[in-house]
Amino acid sequence: MRRLEPDDQAAGLRRLLGGHNSFRAVGLFGPDADLNATAAAGIAFALSLRGNHVCLIDEAPGPHNVAGQLGLTPRHALADLAHGNQPLENVLVAIPDGPHLVRAEQGLAHVAEADDRHWSRLSEDFAAGAWEWLMLAAPADERPSLALTAPLRLLILPAARARLTEAYAVLKAAHRKQPDAAWLAVFMNAGDDDRAEQLIANLNETSRRFLGIGVGLLGSVPRDPKLDQAIRSMRPIHQVAPSAPAALAFRQLAERLHASDPGSGMDAKIFWQRLGLFGRLNRPPRHQTTRHVQHGRAYG
Repeated sequence: MRRLEPDDQAAGLRRLLGGHNSFRAVGLFGPDADLNATAAAGIAFALSLRGNHVCLIDEAPGPHNVAGQLGLTPRHALADLAHGNQPLENVLVAIPDGPHLVRAEQGLAHVAEADDRHWSRLSEDFAAGAWEWLMLAAPADERPSLALTAPLRLLILPAARARLTEAYAVLKAAHRKQPDAAWLAVFMNAGDDDRAEQLIANLNETSRRFLGIGVGLLGSVPRDPKLDQAIRSMRPIHQVAPSAPAALAFRQLAERLHASDPGSGMDAKIFWQRLGLFGRLNRPPRHQTTRHVQHGRAYG
């Protein structure tokens, strides 16, 4: 059983008193669905293991999402919540020693179709969860998603120069749809820090020239056979090999994320209502089809 840390105690007190907490919202974007799922799961588990209460809303379609990667088959999804078919408690999947997961394929469309009053009432239930982190994982393409509402965005990309063009396309699409956010990059399969520094410099040169924005470097996750083993066994790397280089890297990413701009919290109730408004303003066409996305192994 995980030892109760001070953050756990604070979260429990907030839940007991029914107070609305100030949490931090992070959107995850990237051109490779499997990489995105690996990074989302790894960071969410690392935040949870440091004692944080984490909710992960995953819009990526299965099986190339966090649920698929962990072998989970949630009975209910955000669609059931948005349409009033299920309460929030039935939609949230509590992962042992990890985050609470919400399966949210085509989440933007379902939120857009939700009744305004019903969605507003749900904000009370969501805020009562006393979340400290909300992670919103976007699909691996350039469509609008709920992740665009997050003021901080992580760009997940392979540490390969040939993949920078795809990553830039995702970055550009997200920035043009909703520009008011800060960006940090996470490189997967990074051989060393120098490689990551070279790649972020190349990405920054293009993004500053054509978009007028910079991308900071949060860190990297090295190639690690233990991570591939964890994915094959559909278990989190932190359980399969907690001392493996990849597991240590995810914990380091979580610490850096926690230390970055700690005063940037948002009221959970207001943010939930913001999700509803964003969905209505960006209602996708009914005929919209899923675009081709990249699927690969743990590192693309």
